[in-house]
Order: sequence, then C-alpha cells, then structure tokens
Amino acid sequence: MKFLVTSFITALLVTCAVPVQSRQASGQSDIPAEEYAIYAAVIRDMFDGDKLYFDSQTKVKMLVIEDRTVRNGFVAIAKEDEGAKMMRNFTSLSQETIDDYVAKNAKSHQLTNSLDLKLKYTLAPKEEIEQILKIGWDEFYKQFPYSGGLIRLSRAGLNPGGNQAVVYIEHGCGGLCGAGHYLLLVKNDRGWVVQNKVMAWIS
Repeated sequence: MKFLVTSFITALLVTCAVPVQSRQASGQSDIPAEEYAIYAAVIRDMFDGDKLYFDSQTKVKMLVIEDRTVRNGFVAIAKEDEGAKMMRNFTSLSQETIDDYVAKNAKSHQLTNSLDLKLKYTLAPKEEIEQILKIGWDEFYKQFPYSGGLIRLSRAGLNPGGNQAVVYIEHGCGGLCGAGHYLLLVKNDRGWVVQNKVMAWIS
C-alpha cells in the first residue's frame, strides 16, 4: 500500500496533475506584479529565515520553484468543486475572489524572475523537473542541493478591491514527503499578509 501511495504522489508531482496545462501554457508571462508580491508573502510564510516552517532541521540555501503555475491536482482527480472547497474553509473569502482564481487557473502560466525574496531562488523549467523526478528524488537533490524540495504555485485570485487574495501552493520533498495548501491573504499598510491557510493534502 505504501508503494502505491508513493507511486501516486510521484506521478502527480511529475505530471503536475493536470497535463493539459503544459500544452496551454502561455509563452510569455502575463502575471502582474501584484501577484508576485502575493507569492513572496506566501513563501515568506512557508520559510522561517532559511528553514522550512515545519522542519527546523532543514537548512535551505536556494529555493527551487517550477516555472509554470499549477492547480491542485487532487481536486481534479476527485472531480471536486475547488471554489466550493475554498469557501468552506475560508468563511471571509468573497465569491469574486474565487471567481478570479478559477478564471486565472483555467490554464497554466509562465512565471518570471520577479519575486522579491531574501532567499535565493531559481525557476526550474517544468520539462526539466519532469525528467529529474522520473529518475527520482535523489537525483533532484543532486541537481538542487540544500533546496528543501520543490515549490509549485497557482495563479492568485483577487477581489475587485485588490485587498483579498487566495492562492494554492504545493511543496514536494520526497516520495512520501509533500503537502498542498490554500492560503487566504489580505493587504494592509504593510503589504500582503497571510490571514489563514488550510492544508489541501499531505503525504
């Protein structure tokens, strides 16, 4: 059973769960600067300095972020209503924010080196990551030592006022090491801050 779960998680990470996104991906990034500010807030929440928030023993020197946006693949497999799922978990989330999230994530988008982070990071091509993970996670860490794993991001949905956002992030670190989260953010005088987060899956 453990082998089957491991195989499923690995296959999900290798294919990004929704293969059609790769074929539909934009050639150039059309993601605005505001969404990169949201990504930066999400990643800062995930890492405490140079340590993963859930693993204080892992020192991270270089973040590895896949260069195309993704959706929660488990939702697609289970044929769940992703908007309804988020609404159940975030009572203050507006329908407009959900609608924007769903519309933006109808296809995958190219990310660019526009993140304002203290930690160094690299955008790894989706095709390169797929080939590495087919070999295995040992190969991933040979290619990207001290990375703490692989980060994938969705597009961020925003409300019309531009002060509420929802985004999906997943972090893979091994065959049975990974998790996906939805995060609700609000914008105040200090910029974007994470208000709440809900685990979507874990392995």
